[in-house]
Amino acid sequence: MPFIDANDNLIPEELKTDICIIGAGAAGITLARNLKTVKDIILVESGNFEMSGASQSLYKGKNLALKYYDLLKCRLRYMGGTTNHWGGYCRSNDPIDYEGRAELGLPKWPISKDELTPYINLAKTELDLKYDFFENTELLKDKKISKEQLLENHHPDFQTKVFQITKKRRFREIYKHELQKQTNLQVLLNLNAIHIQLNEQGDNVKEIIFKTIKGKKILIKAKKFILSCHAIENARLLLKSNDVAKTGIGNTYDHLGRYFMEHIYLKASKLIPSDSFPKLYDFKELRDSKLNANLSFSDNYTRENQLLQYYCRFYPVYVEDKEKDSLRNIKRNINEPYKYELYNDIKNLVNNFNDVKNFLISQFGFYNPAPKYYQLDHRIEQAPNPDSRIILSNDKDLFGMPLADIQWKLTDHDYRSFKLGQAKIVKELSAMGAGRFELEELTPDLIRERIKGHYHHIGTTRMSNLEEDGVVDKNCKVHNVNNLYVAGSSTFPTAGYSGPTMMIIAMSIRLANHLSNDFLYGPKK
Repeated sequence: MPFIDANDNLIPEELKTDICIIGAGAAGITLARNLKTVKDIILVESGNFEMSGASQSLYKGKNLALKYYDLLKCRLRYMGGTTNHWGGYCRSNDPIDYEGRAELGLPKWPISKDELTPYINLAKTELDLKYDFFENTELLKDKKISKEQLLENHHPDFQTKVFQITKKRRFREIYKHELQKQTNLQVLLNLNAIHIQLNEQGDNVKEIIFKTIKGKKILIKAKKFILSCHAIENARLLLKSNDVAKTGIGNTYDHLGRYFMEHIYLKASKLIPSDSFPKLYDFKELRDSKLNANLSFSDNYTRENQLLQYYCRFYPVYVEDKEKDSLRNIKRNINEPYKYELYNDIKNLVNNFNDVKNFLISQFGFYNPAPKYYQLDHRIEQAPNPDSRIILSNDKDLFGMPLADIQWKLTDHDYRSFKLGQAKIVKELSAMGAGRFELEELTPDLIRERIKGHYHHIGTTRMSNLEEDGVVDKNCKVHNVNNLYVAGSSTFPTAGYSGPTMMIIAMSIRLANHLSNDFLYGPKK
């Protein structure tokens, strides 16, 4: 069935379906493709097949606490969602991610590793990934890298964690024709969900109100609804739909919009390497081999030392920023009338000729020269923090909906994991003779100043066994609302180590399987 512009005059103002999916990113497209046994499905996408300024502007919002990315840029509101800028990095959750560690505020997942494994394997097959996620022998062999280089062979507290990189990234391109041919599916474009209307009892969704930017209003009634709009937008829509549930849908115990998490990273400290430094961990050599391998800790060490998931990458540095600035200035000003500044830039490059030469060689990829030093890139999972949250703004979008602001905050567990993670890396690599470190102290002030995220928006509608502890149950159904589900990384109770997209796909396949069984056999009692 062809994709339909919701502005088309032939589209009625009220539609009925079995399942309505809101949001056509990784979760929404995966759900639609895996619900083929359901008679009638509508997949609603706010944007079109290309980005538009008007649609993207609906993501406007402010950063109220720690500095973060522009919220207009770190999410994409058109067909395919954030798979349109996904790097393709894939890895399964680690066993430790599911178990919960109360001392760090990490809740136990209501789904076990064994329950999720079949769906992770399906996601792995879908993404054309062939290697095991926890045993690196075959992958390294294919890359002609000796397993003996792995530092866990020299110290039991280390674990090298490797991401596989899929080529199946841009879902709007990959699945367009498949979705068009799916006979039980309508895809409506340019249609925005603006209100979830509950019944008077608050235990069922009657309908969802949608509007186009051009002003057309459409009501969709469905037996079941699934929000797959993105972690921030899912929370925004549930918080805003508060005419029956006064604090927002699924928010009886004030968890909705809270526990916003990222995979946080910062660069700090230097390693001047010796000949003993294992080149396997050189970020540029890894990238040239199309690998992403990171030095992390074993689950046992992580548990015993009450750490969040941590890893370190080693970025080769060939020249300082001053020399890079001189190169840029010369390129920009070489054809300009003589400037004294140009002389200083040339002088700076001549005085640091060897460093500049190695930098240029590394950029052109002839070979990898020895770096001047490595900068340490530290990354952790973020501990769930109720004060790290989505807040509805007093500012409104063009539909009159409150914008979503973000209040991103860390906890002492985050600061401690960065600090102890660096200390362990320095201690053990120094003992191995891998080089000499020039350390920066990872104070809370330094961390707050330098941290960045990976566009990994996690939490805000977290999964829990009990309504008192979260927003959705183990099947991603909103607690005490019979026909409303949430899909995507907003449901993840913890961030873990791995990027979220492959796990979103696995969880969406699981949800599709659950809903298909409901329609075939009726809900389980």
